Amino acid sequence: MKPSKRTPKPLLAAQYEADARRLAGCATRMERHFLSVSLAKGKELEPIGRMAGSKA
Repeated sequence: MKPSKRTPKPLLAAQYEADARRLAGCATRMERHFLSVSLAKGKELEPIGRMAGSKA
C-alpha cells in the first residue's frame, strides 16, 4: 500500500495563492487607474439597482 500524500490545508492554500498571483501577472495601467479612481471617489459612485447587475 502506498502512503497517503496529504498536504496540510494552510500549505495548500499558500500554494494556490502563489499560483494565482503568478498566473494573474501584473495589473495594466488602465486597471491600476480604475482601482485608484475607485479608492479616491468611494462607494457613492457605484451603480445601484439594475445597473449593478445580478447578485448571484
